[in-house]
Amino acid sequence: MALSKNYHYWNFNNNIQEKGVYINIINNKNIINNNNNKYQDAWNKLPDIILEQIYEYLTRRERYYASLVCKNWYRAFKLPKVWSTFVLDDTTLTRGKFNYYSGWQYVLDHIRASTCFNKIGRNFKTLILEPNNNFQQLYQFMSMMSWYAERHLGCDFTSDIDNAVGTNIRYLKFKFPCNMANDNQRGEIKIFGTGGEILAALKRLAANFLNLQILEFIDLMLDTKEALVLLDEICINCTETLKKLVLINTTKFYCPLIHIGVFINLNVLIVSPQNIDADVLDLIGYTKLEHLHIFQNIYSPVASDIVKLPKNNSWIKLRKNNPRLKVHLEIESNKIETKLPIEFPGHSMIPCHSIVLNNPFDRVSASILLAQSIIFFPTIQVFAMKGLSKYYQDRNSSKRCDGNILQLCKSSPNIHTLMIRDKISTSTILEIASTTKSLKYLHVRRNYVLKKFDKLWKNTTTDTSQQHEQWIKINSSFYEKTEHEISKILGYRWNMLSEKEFINQKINLHV
Repeated sequence: MALSKNYHYWNFNNNIQEKGVYINIINNKNIINNNNNKYQDAWNKLPDIILEQIYEYLTRRERYYASLVCKNWYRAFKLPKVWSTFVLDDTTLTRGKFNYYSGWQYVLDHIRASTCFNKIGRNFKTLILEPNNNFQQLYQFMSMMSWYAERHLGCDFTSDIDNAVGTNIRYLKFKFPCNMANDNQRGEIKIFGTGGEILAALKRLAANFLNLQILEFIDLMLDTKEALVLLDEICINCTETLKKLVLINTTKFYCPLIHIGVFINLNVLIVSPQNIDADVLDLIGYTKLEHLHIFQNIYSPVASDIVKLPKNNSWIKLRKNNPRLKVHLEIESNKIETKLPIEFPGHSMIPCHSIVLNNPFDRVSASILLAQSIIFFPTIQVFAMKGLSKYYQDRNSSKRCDGNILQLCKSSPNIHTLMIRDKISTSTILEIASTTKSLKYLHVRRNYVLKKFDKLWKNTTTDTSQQHEQWIKINSSFYEKTEHEISKILGYRWNMLSEKEFINQKINLHV
């Protein structure tokens, strides 16, 4: 690589076998090599498909700066795929305005918003409204976008309708910041639901999207009267198009939402337990629903009279009408009071295929693990304890979860994904991998794996031969040997995860 001061360009040397890019910096503007071929920079000649990929990694401000590079990049700035996803946060399309009582605040810049809708509004396919405490900006944005959409929907020209704002939107997500605790009240939760003009603007906006395929309403915390009419317009427009519906904490209290069963082509439904009952399950049985996620987060109610699921008779009927349905029980909270909304044996007929627990303060007891392994053994395929535990864990084998996990794997022949955040020994990991025949994915924390040859696995193993015991004893003494043997069993290179890798690990529940 030649180095000088003035000019930079990319040199793709065909004589070099390595696949790479070499940068030459030399003095002459017109560069000629030994073959008398001229080279010059080609940044302004990048194809659109590459420019679209570049713009997808940039923020809105960075996209603007990139558009100033050259004419080609300015043209690519307005390509449809660049603006297929639009995210609204506290400062999107805003300007500063001084308030005598509150100081400088962000308010919606109507000129910039109007220019945005006119220039690139027709390219929006995904609209994400992030938690926004600037309610005035949020209301004005939704009202303004609704006006643009209604203006085009009311016209008689097909060409204008095809280019209308909102016509191409397939995915709408709205998450309300229901926790109104201020910065001085850290750790406290003060829940307030949406409603009034904000809710009216949201319903008006959603009613203008006629081709929605994915709809997510999170933490609305509505009153019962408002929740019962929330999906009226959406049911009229998207009965056949909607494929995924997310309704997490739509209400504070027990309030079944019958509208859920109207979407006949619905494939995935994520809902809180306070919003389903026997009638909802009856309607779901006649749809194409394949995955029902019963989800609880930190703001979900914990009272037993609010969080309750239908009894076995409703689930038996549901399984008969829709035998393909898989139920996934999920908790994402840091409150110890948040528990799975199931009782034994009252909910033993739930077709539960996965249990995902993400509560760092809640230790899963042996009795709960044993009950889940006995009740759900024909169907359960995924058991995951996500996040980093924040409770004391003993190194003693009798006080760890090893025996309970082994019992779960032994009694659940279809389990293919296992995620363990607690302390566990290398001998237990080897026993799990060797005896769980359907296992494909095993996730453990390297820092919480103990190099120990425990005898707990002998109580649950089906292979009591001396050879099997010797195999575990030899390979449990080193992390490298443990990883090597499990890699041979699973058929791919398997490694224990670091803390960061464990936190970011994704689990596919729809296998």
